[in-house]
Amino acid sequence: MKRSASGRRGRFTRLVIVDGYNVIARRAGRSLAQIEDLEEARREIEDLLSQYRAMYGEDVIVVYDAHRRAGLGHEEEQAGVRVVFTESGETADARIERLVYELRDEYREITVATSDAAEQQVALGGGALRISANELLVRLEKMREDIERETKRHSAGERRTLRDALTGDLANQLERWRRR
Repeated sequence: MKRSASGRRGRFTRLVIVDGYNVIARRAGRSLAQIEDLEEARREIEDLLSQYRAMYGEDVIVVYDAHRRAGLGHEEEQAGVRVVFTESGETADARIERLVYELRDEYREITVATSDAAEQQVALGGGALRISANELLVRLEKMREDIERETKRHSAGERRTLRDALTGDLANQLERWRRR
């Protein structure tokens, strides 16, 4: 069995690849140059994507253009989300295209989240589904509403507790979210 993007063997069968700066700019409603703290914006989107991963059982890879960050390209994992900074001279679009082709046999379904029209076409050509950055943001907002509703139901003292229905990853994510 092949390893999934998060390093786990066969854990998830679906993958979402996110054009990180594209989604951050859409979320902020302005260009990246106008965002005061890009590092904080990355942490926020990665936290939301980690919650999404735990809630819906999809692996997540977020790709950033390296030219927006000092240092060489590299990969790391943040709360179960694979974070990729491209190499110097490599665009996020190029890395996303390569990931789609490299991982398409590992996953039953790959979705690329970007509002870049050319990248959407490349994703479709590689067999991936595509959603716009706005569509991903709608999914993330729905997820937050679902979490809030479950949290309120749990707090109301209903017989079925939220913890009974949660996986360990999701319970940990909710706890971090609650403490914010």
